[in-house]
Amino acid sequence: MSKGEVMLAFKVGGKYSRADVKELAGVGRAAKGGPWDTGILEHNGEFVIFANVGDAGRTGHDYNNRWEGASLRWYHQRRSNIKWPSVKRLLSGVGPVHIFWRSSNSDPFEYAGRAKPREVIESSPVEIVWVFEK
Repeated sequence: MSKGEVMLAFKVGGKYSRADVKELAGVGRAAKGGPWDTGILEHNGEFVIFANVGDAGRTGHDYNNRWEGASLRWYHQRRSNIKWPSVKRLLSGVGPVHIFWRSSNSDPFEYAGRAKPREVIESSPVEIVWVFEK
């Protein structure tokens, strides 16, 4: 895939389960385990982030993810740091970043859109403020 080419397509504001996203990515709804069951993954050069906002995830992780106006302040996985190769790739602009969010662990995710980092804080976990394409 060349830089800027997008293979995954979602509707901003649309509601999706993880299984829906898997199916649209061609992985299959029933695929279990691996990166599809975490908060962030890379698939064919595109990134997908599943963020809980104001609620702990099913694994009990409770990051301080929050909306700040139209921007999303998001925390990478626990113990992440700016030197991780996966973090470097995420921030490199090599592929689009798709962000899904929900405020309740029992709800489907809402597609917020394609995002670019506006601010990166070199903490552990890495903290990123995402802005969304119009």
